[in-house]
Amino acid sequence: MQILMTILPPRMLAISTISLLVVLATAPWSLAEMNINSHSSRMPLLMPDDFESLKLAAWRVEEGVQDPNNPLLEPEMPWDSGGIMAHGTVLHDPIDGLWKAWQVSTPAEETFNDLEAKHEEFRRLTYLESKDGVTWYRPKLPFVKWPGFDETNIIFDLDSGGTAVYASVLVDPTNEAWPYEMFVLRTPVFGPDPTHVGHLPAPEEKRATYRYQSKDGKDWKLVEGPIHPSRGGGADVSYVYKLNDGGYVSYFKNYPPLKDGGRIITYDNNPRGGLRSIARRTSEDGTHWGDEKTVLERDWRDPDFAQFLELTPVQVDGGFIGVLTYYNSSIQTMSLQMAASRDGIHWWRPDRRPTLPNPPLGDYGSGMIWQMHHPIIEGHKMHVYYAGSEGLHGEIFDSRFEPRIEVGGESVIGFQTPTLPFNTALQRASWDFDRLWALVPSAGGVTLGEAVTKQQTPGGRKLAVNAFVRKGGSLRVELLDSNNAPIPGFEISDSEPLEGDHRHRVLKWKGGEAAPANAVKIRFVLHRAFLYGFDWTD
Repeated sequence: MQILMTILPPRMLAISTISLLVVLATAPWSLAEMNINSHSSRMPLLMPDDFESLKLAAWRVEEGVQDPNNPLLEPEMPWDSGGIMAHGTVLHDPIDGLWKAWQVSTPAEETFNDLEAKHEEFRRLTYLESKDGVTWYRPKLPFVKWPGFDETNIIFDLDSGGTAVYASVLVDPTNEAWPYEMFVLRTPVFGPDPTHVGHLPAPEEKRATYRYQSKDGKDWKLVEGPIHPSRGGGADVSYVYKLNDGGYVSYFKNYPPLKDGGRIITYDNNPRGGLRSIARRTSEDGTHWGDEKTVLERDWRDPDFAQFLELTPVQVDGGFIGVLTYYNSSIQTMSLQMAASRDGIHWWRPDRRPTLPNPPLGDYGSGMIWQMHHPIIEGHKMHVYYAGSEGLHGEIFDSRFEPRIEVGGESVIGFQTPTLPFNTALQRASWDFDRLWALVPSAGGVTLGEAVTKQQTPGGRKLAVNAFVRKGGSLRVELLDSNNAPIPGFEISDSEPLEGDHRHRVLKWKGGEAAPANAVKIRFVLHRAFLYGFDWTD
């Protein structure tokens, strides 16, 4: 298993686009960092295009497990008393072995009497470290002072170019001169000099990306900008990833126009006029960026309050897994969903239920969950670091302001208010990386689910599955020929029923383990069983 834009394992997907999305093993999401061996640690990605037909079968998405030490770091210092936010990168540094975070902090807002929250004007990029990924501390750095503090963990203050968010930090240990590279969104209109970011000119619009490099990941040199500019100030969400050919790809928020029949709910009157969605751009050099392409937006299965803000991908054998920020504008919350793609462009979501839901309001993460730049793989676990917000994204229940609308017996204001103070803490959730979603019977009980794969060429190899079967259930499998006929010796009745919990179980039939030469399809019959993956093995 490998993650976003690293080299694919031997069972390489034969799609030309995928072959371009390959990354240096020295990137911050490399195998060296994740302690993953060169062999695959999970079975190939399981997606609908593996199957010719599904009958009474649907997709189950697993929920992340909160770290028992959450919150890992809470607001404490005057410059982060309003939130240790997200919009940055957490990684396990392959150079010195430390866990590091480049993320946004903001002072607190205790009260405000109008609709103008001020936290956006005071966002500063700060730096954190940890020896184990759980216990985090604020190193004392000499770059930015604060009243009463000669040293802080602030990297960029407002006078260096306004606010700083969405720091994409990339690490290349082979680059002895400048092993650390960062792309970060700067907003000079919130600084003392709205005409410049450092020694470089300000963007024509509200914000844009600037490029930095560093010898140690702490002291950063501004080298280029503005680049990858936002359109109309809309691209205020942008993460950048590096390709092993020297190129780059960015996933960011855009606002495509509503399609026929689409609408935005009345009390989310988005001032930009479109749906928050996910777009993608590529660049050969990180300076000149191609046209944006919307790659994930609301579809027919989503309600009219569904929108999206962030997509952070990870590459596996057979495609990409993405962690998606799902915005429910009816209740002003953000949770996380799972997504998958063969090429990083066309995305599918197994289920619309959250893989990381919001807890009750008032807890960290109850209002918004903002995940960091990329998931981190340690062994068989996938960790997602995120900022969990106590508060909602915008106010909808404040009856002081006009116009008001009556919705479901409640009086709410009839327009979108500015984003409220975030009040966040650093948190972590984890998943079994080889069990993010499964194909399961959609009816349950004694009713069987069925899945038939598309044509394959097993060539005498053995079939292994990653599956969990509940007590009293079973997973049975038969092999079919090119006429969709069961092959004698490998029919359902010849199948050894699988029970229990198996990460990599080779199946057996009366005809043996190796698939006969005329086997081209698999028919899975699920009874209270979860199929997480399958693969042909020698």
